[in-house]
Amino acid sequence: GEWSVNIKKADVQHGWSWVVGGLEILKSDPGLWTGMGFIFMLIAIALKLIPFIGLLLLVLLCPMLLAGALHAANNVDGGAVSAPAAKSARLGRLPQRLTAELQRAAGRLFIVFSDEEKILPLMVISTLTLGMVVVINILAVLLKIDGSALTAMAAGSVGPRIWVPALIGWFLVLLLQLALTMAVLYSVPLILFRHELPLAAIEKSFTACKQHIVAVGVFSVPFLVVNMLISALFFALPFPLDYLAALALGWLAVPLFAAGLYRSYRDIFIR
Repeated sequence: GEWSVNIKKADVQHGWSWVVGGLEILKSDPGLWTGMGFIFMLIAIALKLIPFIGLLLLVLLCPMLLAGALHAANNVDGGAVSAPAAKSARLGRLPQRLTAELQRAAGRLFIVFSDEEKILPLMVISTLTLGMVVVINILAVLLKIDGSALTAMAAGSVGPRIWVPALIGWFLVLLLQLALTMAVLYSVPLILFRHELPLAAIEKSFTACKQHIVAVGVFSVPFLVVNMLISALFFALPFPLDYLAALALGWLAVPLFAAGLYRSYRDIFIR
């Protein structure tokens, strides 16, 4: 039926409670969640090895994989749990146990790929997101917003005629990235649980983020820090240590983000 965004005060404590709530979901089935995080990071790392097109493929995949994680989180809140690995596998050797857990995690992570009703609107979200990512990246290139430009600005090696337009361009790109994040953050759970159409889900996601900007910001900070740290490690460490470090950091951060996002969705949208 008809519903609207729940206009309740979601302050700093709410934002942190979403992270804590996500951790509680992870504790309910550590094998499943760490398995999903491990599989996602392997996919992300493999795609990163493909120049340019790899990032685009990851953007296309993320909404569908996020939907699988949100589906698993909803099962925890609803009292249903994913079937554990078979007893023979749990009592067997370590490779058998790991294989059984990874198979279970993969089944949960890719569950929406077999749901025609959900996969089509999620693909629309993926395509729109990909289009905006491409536009933002092109704009960043045209405005010469990259690591070298920011380093030169920080070092004071360029004059105001260069760094002022560059700084304006950097803020413009940052605002576009923020707007894109707000538009898609809750679009996946809205489609998955509320059967919203893609454009309506995008509108309601943006409105929800705007109305709860402080809480959403607090919730996002730990994961932004992890993302920045992973990006820094790719510059600081040689191959393959950079990929191994990214895998270690993202292994828990990714599932925690998905579980916390589910808790925030319930807090904002469920009366």
